[in-house]
Amino acid sequence: MAMASSAADGAMSQGSDARYNPNHEYSLGTRRLKTDYPTVAYEEFNVEAHQPVTAETHAFEEGEFVPHGFFNRVGPLCFTIPPPVFQWSYEMRRQAQALLPFLYLGPWSCLADRGRLAQEGITFLLAVRDKRLAMASLISGKKAAEALQIAEGTVDFADNQELIAILPQLIRHINSHVASSTSTGGHTLNKVLLFCETGNGPSAVLAIAYLMVMLNASLPQALQYVSARRFCIDMDDSLSQLLLSFESILNAKRDVERARRASEAQNATVRAVARKRDATELDMDDEDVDAMALEAGEEAEGRRPLAPFQDRSG
Repeated sequence: MAMASSAADGAMSQGSDARYNPNHEYSLGTRRLKTDYPTVAYEEFNVEAHQPVTAETHAFEEGEFVPHGFFNRVGPLCFTIPPPVFQWSYEMRRQAQALLPFLYLGPWSCLADRGRLAQEGITFLLAVRDKRLAMASLISGKKAAEALQIAEGTVDFADNQELIAILPQLIRHINSHVASSTSTGGHTLNKVLLFCETGNGPSAVLAIAYLMVMLNASLPQALQYVSARRFCIDMDDSLSQLLLSFESILNAKRDVERARRASEAQNATVRAVARKRDATELDMDDEDVDAMALEAGEEAEGRRPLAPFQDRSG
């Protein structure tokens, strides 16, 4: 058997002594290697060093991630950071956790507990789902929203590239809903629940991206922030890579906005100096006019003609 095998190998080989010449080139192929993604290390979010969320500390142009006038309607207290969950139980994965006073993250199954949704004051259910689930009419908050008479929406994406492209739009949509509670004269803050099938995948990506923008947090800080409140989030390599790409986009946007604000501040200073100089020159011109008028008056007094006769009695 060994000899037969050897003869066959020789006949099919591509050497000079081969019995047959191949009609096509062939090879054993290249070994497929698993793509190595950079590891994202968690970093503690320092609550004490955290700056209040205001128009001044917001690192992006107004209108991009927040609607115009957002910070006039939503104050820093709305971004009060809730304490982390110190005791996590397995059953808590089926519940929604508060990331901010108005932002919750949970699985699709938590919508079944409509009493708790009403108790928490949820006003908007936002589903983040793969388009394949959308075609099967799965992962929707429509029934729960109808029962509670609240708003609902769905975000369908085909792949990670499509998801990262719509993240800014979704963040702005969340902020528009939150701001609408005060713009309409309401006294209760609108609250948004983000969910996907497990509450640990795409909806968690949106929550992390939101915190990176609004709390000006780095990716490691936002990851730690969310995992400290929803311990079961699962960021696989592809989702971590997506968030790393989003962080690069945010850093570039911060640099552009920082340069724009510096340019505006410089132009404002130049305009202020110019106005001051114009005012000073105007005052000097007025003083010159007054001086010239006084001098002209004195000269006119000196040139006053004498009368032809003088009263002797005087």
